[in-house]
Amino acid sequence: MIDYRISLYQASRHRIQVHVTLPTPADETILRIAAWRPGRYEEGNFARLISNLNAYHGSQRIRTEKISKNEWLVHTKGLDSIELSYLYYGAELTAGNTYLDEKLLLINPVNLLVYSDFCKTSEIKLTIDIPQGWSLAGLEHKPNGVAQFSSLDEVFDTPILASPVIASYSYEISDYTFYIHSVGAHGISSEQLIKDFKQFTEKQVLAFGEFPTSTFSFLLIGVNETYLHGVEHLNNTVIVLGPTSAWKTKRYESLLAVASHELYHVWNVKTIRPLEMLPYRFEGPSYSRLGYVYEGITTFFGDYYLLTSGLITSERYLQLLEAQIQTHVDNVGRFAYSVADSSIDTWVDGYVKGTPGRKVSIYNEGCLMAFILDTKIREATHNKSTLQHLMNRLFYAFGLTQIGYSEKDILSQLQQLSGIDFSILFDQYINAANGYESLLQEAFSFYGIELRQEVPTELHKGSLGIKILTKSEKTFIMDIASGSPADVGGLAEGDQLISINGQEITTNLSEVLSSLTHEVLKLVILRRGENIEKTLPLVQRTFYPTMKLEMKETAEHQIKKNRQHFGI
Repeated sequence: MIDYRISLYQASRHRIQVHVTLPTPADETILRIAAWRPGRYEEGNFARLISNLNAYHGSQRIRTEKISKNEWLVHTKGLDSIELSYLYYGAELTAGNTYLDEKLLLINPVNLLVYSDFCKTSEIKLTIDIPQGWSLAGLEHKPNGVAQFSSLDEVFDTPILASPVIASYSYEISDYTFYIHSVGAHGISSEQLIKDFKQFTEKQVLAFGEFPTSTFSFLLIGVNETYLHGVEHLNNTVIVLGPTSAWKTKRYESLLAVASHELYHVWNVKTIRPLEMLPYRFEGPSYSRLGYVYEGITTFFGDYYLLTSGLITSERYLQLLEAQIQTHVDNVGRFAYSVADSSIDTWVDGYVKGTPGRKVSIYNEGCLMAFILDTKIREATHNKSTLQHLMNRLFYAFGLTQIGYSEKDILSQLQQLSGIDFSILFDQYINAANGYESLLQEAFSFYGIELRQEVPTELHKGSLGIKILTKSEKTFIMDIASGSPADVGGLAEGDQLISINGQEITTNLSEVLSSLTHEVLKLVILRRGENIEKTLPLVQRTFYPTMKLEMKETAEHQIKKNRQHFGI
């Protein structure tokens, strides 16, 4: 057994110390830190957080060389083992990072532990030295809460939370126990948390018929700033949400939504996994074109089970879909890059915006495609089957048997379930760049819901074709619609708007535009420290249309039946 010892070296400066003794049967030993972490489909630069890495055999220091971004070479000829010691800088608190301060330790072993090939087939133990009065959470699935693991994969998938101020609750569904551990004075009663978490959990467990593990823990961390991030694991999830003071009010829906999303991941990606990710290969990227399945379908069902559990209304659910559609329509990247190609390029761009109009989101477009597929299945089977039945099939055929699935498997299961050949739809809308508007209109008509476009109320969107960000009484261009006056007139993302036709712009852009009747606008922008004048022609066309969903009154029995079956 390999025993990693983790200690709080200097909490005020976010420094963690790690000690481990590693067997060294070969003349040379490669040490590695993972190149990425599951749940974040981009390369991670975790080696930059490691310092003072030293290897010893007894009192003798062993030569160690850095040989790549995330690898070290240790000369171990004639040695049966080495003692490894290093410091880790955990200063950024996200749900997927390792973090330390005077009141909180979050361990994500996948980006904290340096390992060798020998570790992959060894039992692993974590010994965590925490101050007196602190407690641990996240090990509820381990006998007696002991951090002992059968493999490196298992330890990498087990985040651990430590703090002197952890509030803990639990609830049961069938034979499964769920824990809620929270850090931060959020003010929500334990009764409300348990009741609401239990509602969406029960719906999901009932939908699949069983849960992949006997226990599951929600590790909730409150922060002061506005923030939201969750990461899925087989036995728990870490969720960082802020501001903590707003959990009870305007951020409560966000808490439920991300918790529901991460819980669904226990089936979809932690158990049902694409062929390319089974097993995980931590030494480099694990490319897959199926992000619209493991993230998009999860996004769809995360919100859907809030609806069916009564935690959000039908009106609110349609507003959430409306926002997804708005994002889709606003992004010209839907005509440039398919959602399948964009799945690969999460590894290239990461989770930042990247080049304007280059790609789409596997979360957003994947969610909309899930709604479309769900509706087509319902229509073809007269509401006898749904997209959830597809996930059940994948769970039993691929998840429980630990066989990775492919797109061909998805298409085969869809045809068996619905009798429809979805290959043309996949070719035209998933594997090729295209807009989903016509598919969405057709899907919503199944429920007697109208999807329409309206002229945006913000004049700068509709007339100029720009989206803006206002910060410290300064107005910046964030996005530009193709073919718009802003595009033709030579504006660019990042430009600061100084004035229009001589009127100064602070936070009053719409007000200024509404007072202008000129056919030509003269703008002064600030770009790279220089004031530049641009002339924009106004055109008889509207940009960035506002997408609206409206549930129509209907007497048609079938539409009422469709709504009832869906849950709206």
